[in-house]
Amino acid sequence: MDDHLSASLVDEAVLPWQEANWQRLLSARQSERLPHALLLTGGVGLGKSWFAHRLAASLLCSEVRGNGKPCDSCQNCRLLQASTHPDFTLLQPEEPGKVIKIDTIREFTQKGALTSRSGGFKVIIIEPADALNSAAANSLLKTLEEPVDRTVIILVTAQSGRLPATIRSRCQRYHFTPPDESAALAWLSRQVQGTADLRLLLSLAAGGPLLAVKYARDGTLEERARMIEELTSVLKGAQDPLTVALRWSNLEQDGVLKWFSGWVIDLIRVKIAVESANIINVDQRDRLQALARKVNSRRLYALMDRLFEANRTLGSQLNTQMQLESLLLDWAGIGVE
Repeated sequence: MDDHLSASLVDEAVLPWQEANWQRLLSARQSERLPHALLLTGGVGLGKSWFAHRLAASLLCSEVRGNGKPCDSCQNCRLLQASTHPDFTLLQPEEPGKVIKIDTIREFTQKGALTSRSGGFKVIIIEPADALNSAAANSLLKTLEEPVDRTVIILVTAQSGRLPATIRSRCQRYHFTPPDESAALAWLSRQVQGTADLRLLLSLAAGGPLLAVKYARDGTLEERARMIEELTSVLKGAQDPLTVALRWSNLEQDGVLKWFSGWVIDLIRVKIAVESANIINVDQRDRLQALARKVNSRRLYALMDRLFEANRTLGSQLNTQMQLESLLLDWAGIGVE
């Protein structure tokens, strides 16, 4: 998931914690110093995609307001809303988790595709930009080195380190950070209905409000709770790790590895500082403290290394079930000798 948000949720130009970056861009636009290439970075759930699309709408709008907000009613806005605007291009992988190939980049750089048809701005959003394979990145680099007037390329990524330094150096970077907890909780309270634990949601989302909203709405908390019970049972020898691996192999692997990694990170933190550890799973402190006394530190760190590697190779051709079986067998054998 990146962090696109329904327009019905906000009335302002951008989300509250994005205002500083928005004003910075407005100032650049008003002084005719708008960058030809922008790199939007920061963690998942901070609204980078929302920001990119709002900027595109603002640049293409015929009746843009004083705060940079698009009018949402002119012909250009209606064309953009219908995904038929000739001066807007969105480049993404053909499937989630796959790469952006060189043919995709070549298609938008050839045949005058970088020149506006209406005489205004041309906007291209690439997300996630870290999905560019090496050939595609090299092709894009040539375009960045020879910018076209009034053409703005916006790269969106939560993994900027995966982009070549040559790409990063040719973009003006706009970094997004989580809002402070009180502001985030206030915003969440207006988006999430019911009795959800907002502080827990925010912690699990690493401070990303949009990701917290997603967790509140898509059953993530229920799946996480089941995974925690399974991890506890496997460690106690009450459940077969291979059976658990089979079930997990049918789930979204990004989420599986996220929760598994977060659990192991929390155990490491609790072993270091039992009472004062700053943990992710804030509702599970008692269970983590009990388990921390039963696990071997050296094996725990080794498993963490393996989970980091699994995250790094996510989306590769590795056999998912076999990988999970291996990780869960390591977890089952992590007890203190």
